[in-house]
Order: sequence, then structure tokens, then C-alpha cells
Amino acid sequence: MEYAAGKQINKAARGVLNNISWVILVFCIIIFSASINGFFSIQNYINIIHHSVFIGLLAIAESFCLISGKMDLSVESVAAFGAILSAWLCGTSTFASGYNINPFLGLLIVIVAGALIGLINAYIILKLNIDAFLVTLASYITVRGLATFVTQGKGVATLPDSFRWIDRVRPLNIPLVVFLMICCYILFGFILTRSRFGRHIFIIGGNINAAYNFGLNINSTIIKVFILSGAISGLTGWLIAARANGATPAIATGFLFEVLAAVVIGGVSLRGGSGNLVGVFAGVLILSAIKSALNILAISPFLTEIIRGLLVLLAIMIDSLKRMFR
Repeated sequence: MEYAAGKQINKAARGVLNNISWVILVFCIIIFSASINGFFSIQNYINIIHHSVFIGLLAIAESFCLISGKMDLSVESVAAFGAILSAWLCGTSTFASGYNINPFLGLLIVIVAGALIGLINAYIILKLNIDAFLVTLASYITVRGLATFVTQGKGVATLPDSFRWIDRVRPLNIPLVVFLMICCYILFGFILTRSRFGRHIFIIGGNINAAYNFGLNINSTIIKVFILSGAISGLTGWLIAARANGATPAIATGFLFEVLAAVVIGGVSLRGGSGNLVGVFAGVLILSAIKSALNILAISPFLTEIIRGLLVLLAIMIDSLKRMFR
């Protein structure tokens, strides 16, 4: 009897730990809504989701890499490069290329460019047997430098209306990019949990020796993961340029740390092999809700970094607890 009761308690504890990011999110929303004037409103909640789009998309890319047992530090720089490249190709200001190409052709170009960067990262990691952290750290620096080189350190502004429409269209008074992000979470969540590719990612990240024994093509899966990460980052960069009406070499600076914080808070293990995009989405919203609350209270933005750091520490502790229960 006691054994059965203890088993039920452990099962309940695992359930709470597996969905802790949603528990934290609901707690934050309740506390902020009850204590901060102006926080409790439909428009503010829409703004919270809207402001989380870029971090949310990059978090999808990072989640695939972390679950596979790798880390991609280049997502921020690839997004910045995508923003600058698309603005440079499509913009009409002095420092643009002058090509004035169709924005959707620009989107295709930056997605392919991002995918190519991901492919190069994967090739170096696998063929030269170098740790992904070190390879993508070098890529983080190099790609940001490449973005600066493209424009010679100057910003590109004045994008055509056909480029910016995706950030301006608001069906049901909700920005179209919000629907795009949600669709991406549904699509890639399905891929991660329901496809053979997704199952292989979990197996490789959880136990690479077991993956070898199962006869999985580990290199092929890792290559696909990094190509996907680069492509999503390129798409994010295009969206950033659309909202900002251009791009500068410093665009998207600091995104990497928010992405890592959201992913870890969302329950993706830094050790690989576990996590889901449902939790990651909650992690993204937690950071955006905290930022919104601090903005309404006019509190120093530097306090946000402290809170994020404490949340990441809490998430790492929770990850350790999950492993203990397992």
C-alpha cells in the first residue's frame, strides 16, 4: 500500500516537473495581473506573444540541436546575417545593394544561406570531430563579422512595403507573425514527436551508443538538425528586418542568451535526449512576460538579466530533479 502511494506521488511529481515551465508561466501571469496596473489586458497579452516571436523561432532551432546532444551558439549571428543580407538585397537606402530584389526571393536566399552555414557547422563538427560548442562559437563570431563586412559596418534602412507587410498585417487584431510562430511550433513539434527524424534526434541525444547499436545514421541526422537550425535562423533574420524596416551590424545582439534561457526554462536538457517544444514555448512566454512587467513598472532593464539568470539556474536544478525521479 505504501509502495503504491509512493509510486503515485513520484508519478505526480514527475508530471509537475515535466510541465514546470507552464506552472511558472501561470504563476507569473496571476501575480503580475493582480499586482501591476495595466498588465491584465488582452492587448498586453498579445504584445507579450508578439514580442516573443524572434526568440521563439530561434528557440525552436536551438531545441533541435540541444535535444540531439549538440549546441548551436551561432543562431543569433545567423539571424543577424539574415536580417542584414535580406535588407541589403531588398532595401532602397544608400547602403543597400541596389538590386531591389523581390522580398520573397530575398527570404529564399537568406533561408538557403542560413542552411548553408548550418551545413558548414555540421561538417566541421563531424568530419574534424570538434565539439559543437567550439565550432558554433567560432561561427557565432565569424558570421557576425561577415554581416558587418557585407554592409561595411553601415546600416541598411528603407525597405519596400511589400517586405514589411508581414509585420503590419493583423488578422483578428493579432500580428500575422504571431500566427507564423504558432504554426512553426505546431509543425516542428509534430516533426520532433511524431516523425522518424524526431525519434532519431531523441535517441542520438539520449544515448549515442544505443543509436550506433540501432544502426541509425547519426551523421546524417546531425547534419539535418544543423541545416534546420540555420534555415530557421535565416527566416528569423528576415522577419527581424521586416519589423525594423532595415538592419544594422548590431541587430539581434544578445538574442543568444535569451534563447538559451527560454530553452532551458522550457525543459530541454543541456545533456541532450529530452525536452519538447510545448515547454519551450512556455519558457519563451515567461521571459517575455517578465520583460513586459518590468517595462510597465519602469524598472531598470538590467534587473531582467538577474531574473533570467535565476530562472536558468532554477531550470537546471529542475532538470537534475527530473533525472533523479527517472
